[in-house]
Amino acid sequence: MAVSTLSRYLSIRTLGLILFYALLCGLSYFVAFQLRFDFNVPEDFALDLMDTIWWVVGLKLMLLIASGQVDCVLSYFRLPDAVRLLLGLFAASAILASMWYVYHGNGVPPRAVILTDLLLSFLMLAGFRVAMRVQASSGLEDWLSWDEAENVLIVGAGEVGAGLCSELKQKARLGMRPVAFIDDDTSKIGRFVHGVLVADTVDGLAEVAKRYAAHKVIIAFPSASVGRVRKVAEMAREAGLAVDTVPALTDLVSGRAQMTQLRPVELEDLLGRDTIDLNSDQIRSMLAGKRVLVTGAGGSIGRELVAQVMEYAPASILCIDQAEIAIFDLQQEVLQVRDTSGLAQTLILDVHEIDEVEKVFKRFQPEVIFHAAAHKHVNLMEAQPAEALKNNFFTTAGLARLASAVAVERFILISTDKAINPTSVMGASKRLAELSLLEQQQAQGNTTKFMAVRFGNVLGSSGSVIPIFKRQIEAGGPVTVTDPDVTRFFMTVQEAVGLVLQSATQGNGGEIFVLDMGESMKILDVARQMIALSGYQEDEDIEIEFIGLKPGEKIYEEVQHLSETLQPTDHPRVMRFVADGERAVSIETISAALGSASSVSDPSEIKQAIQKFVPEYTPYLD
Repeated sequence: MAVSTLSRYLSIRTLGLILFYALLCGLSYFVAFQLRFDFNVPEDFALDLMDTIWWVVGLKLMLLIASGQVDCVLSYFRLPDAVRLLLGLFAASAILASMWYVYHGNGVPPRAVILTDLLLSFLMLAGFRVAMRVQASSGLEDWLSWDEAENVLIVGAGEVGAGLCSELKQKARLGMRPVAFIDDDTSKIGRFVHGVLVADTVDGLAEVAKRYAAHKVIIAFPSASVGRVRKVAEMAREAGLAVDTVPALTDLVSGRAQMTQLRPVELEDLLGRDTIDLNSDQIRSMLAGKRVLVTGAGGSIGRELVAQVMEYAPASILCIDQAEIAIFDLQQEVLQVRDTSGLAQTLILDVHEIDEVEKVFKRFQPEVIFHAAAHKHVNLMEAQPAEALKNNFFTTAGLARLASAVAVERFILISTDKAINPTSVMGASKRLAELSLLEQQQAQGNTTKFMAVRFGNVLGSSGSVIPIFKRQIEAGGPVTVTDPDVTRFFMTVQEAVGLVLQSATQGNGGEIFVLDMGESMKILDVARQMIALSGYQEDEDIEIEFIGLKPGEKIYEEVQHLSETLQPTDHPRVMRFVADGERAVSIETISAALGSASSVSDPSEIKQAIQKFVPEYTPYLD
């Protein structure tokens, strides 16, 4: 150990740094003597200077090495580094002072020289370290590009805002110059953060931007509520300012992102809701050390399920999807980033092939199953009701029977709010899938806990209105809205999957869970928000066109079926629906009848057959 340490210190770089430190320490010691005697050092003290300088410098170097000032990255120098530098030099001065009292000044520098040398040494070494940091963070190209930097306001003068300001000032090549802070904390108004004034509260955003000729606003309070972010973004747009935001707080804390990795404010920032407070201990106890299987793992919900499940240390996780490209993307974008211990396996498989799935079950022996594989596009399924039944109903019923047969602990179905009093064949097929789970829960000898979780619309998922609007805006419009009064519930994919995991811990079997989704949003308002976020104005740049409801679509979505009773759970944002009794017709009978109906080619006949078993279903018939 001693040999390896010595070899590290004797590297060329370290040796050069020690020699430079020795030069600075010797210079400060020499200047301290000169200052003590007004640059007219008596001959006897001059001899003392020459006799003592070598071992005084050696003492200071040893203590600087001990305090970590030699084996360090020179371009990193903050307050803790300055404290350690001062402590190392102070220890050397304290030793010299104690020697003066022990030897009564014989062979030891005068006390005034010791004190002056301490101050000069610290100023010289700290000045060198500051210069190295400035040189590393602001090269020649940064200084030349400073005049072209864009003036920006930083919203939030807390730790994140202060850190962002420091980074932007040091890295002028980023092209942004912080000119002022605005913050809701009135006690900060008029004070300076890294030399930048906290000019006003957030309500004064437009005035401050005009005063400082700012062109952009950076929102730097990642833990703020969605409502607050929305208000700031609206105020900035009204003032004609571009709006960026720092990464999420979880990404900053985990190190997955840096403060300077700014991004534009997106619809998810404005239409989502505040982060759900999940009971991570309950979720961990459910998943830790378990074999987890996810169907539809390549989809938007499935991928996020895989990512979040891996945070809770499962024994293994099997990711199944029938789409080859979806599995490839999952491997590249999720598993290679998160799966550092090789827990995840992928499999290209159509889960409708129950015989093949049974072989997988016997080999993998899953303990928890998240069933996310489904057809979910309302308009496409209206023309292919047989396909909707096959993938959403028959497959779910078959998987449920198989899961019960091999005694899976928990089986969680990803359902939809469109299953409530459905008007689409997609919603009706998902309602039948829910019913198949409820019946399997009551099957004799069953030990598996079956449950379903209903979602609203997931922002940005495949086939949702958000990507459609984005493409239409990029093409110059028009943005097509079905009806000015149509409303939908929205949630982020992270929120939706958090609900799945939390609900799974709540279930004892036979429940249907749903999130308290708050207020529904008008699709027209969503379209207007997206046009504004893209930097355009409604009607002037991008028009909105109303095209009428498509087959199977509703004006508004519902949250509760007529036959269901709402009950609370242990989580304030999760509700439980419990059916009011057994159905008169078994799933086996329903499967036989719908299987026979699916053999015909007339979509209307298939929909009418579904309506017999889902009487609340209002089909669209050609």
